[in-house]
Amino acid sequence: MADALKDVELHVAQLLDAAALGVSRTASPPSLYTGPMPMPAPPLAVAVREMPGAAPEDYMGTGRSYLQRDVQVLVRGRDYLEAQSLARGCWRALHLAAVPGYVSCRSQGLPSYLGEGDNHRHRFVLTVTLAHVV
Repeated sequence: MADALKDVELHVAQLLDAAALGVSRTASPPSLYTGPMPMPAPPLAVAVREMPGAAPEDYMGTGRSYLQRDVQVLVRGRDYLEAQSLARGCWRALHLAAVPGYVSCRSQGLPSYLGEGDNHRHRFVLTVTLAHVV
């Protein structure tokens, strides 16, 4: 059952890092994070976090199960158009992406506008569902 514990946050962040969207986990300071968005993050940033709750599981009758895990991608930017453009880029990079070790990766709907955060940064969110067999 070790495969059931895949680090979906990390795998989605790696896809976004490789997509050349202008955010990076290795820049100084980084602008792409796993887990919650840290307070000192730069104005243009992305945070990837697994959504809480049990992963839907379908037993396949073969001793294996099909698991689906949801990941939320939070995008923020200085202005509305900057944040929207980055959110759409994240959606394009993730929707139907081929992720090693996963059966599928699908963006659910389009990025949704959340309004301005406490720091007056415009925020968008999208949900990605990754499925794998264990």
